[in-house]
Amino acid sequence: MTKIEVVTQIGDVLTQIDALLSAPDFSPSTPEWQQLFALRKHLDDQQRELVQEIIKDDTASFQNLAKQLSAAADSLKKVAGNIAKIGSILQTVSTVSSVVDKILSHL
Repeated sequence: MTKIEVVTQIGDVLTQIDALLSAPDFSPSTPEWQQLFALRKHLDDQQRELVQEIIKDDTASFQNLAKQLSAAADSLKKVAGNIAKIGSILQTVSTVSSVVDKILSHL
């Protein structure tokens, strides 16, 4: 996976989060909505930072982290359609953000 693919995958996760946030049965007045929105903002900031950084994406460390990011993004796809699983959704988005933090710390 390359830096561009990682940035694209983060964009896909952001799109999934946007769809969840706009779901008619998910109210902005709930704490879970607010928490997901805050995670979305943080992930968006991370994506922007990643775009601006020069990253050696051919290292074993980067490839390992990219695989972790891909696995977390795939997990989000599995639960994102069911707002009743908001706990799993929040945990998965937190995992995605944590992996991106690790990628950024390896710069």
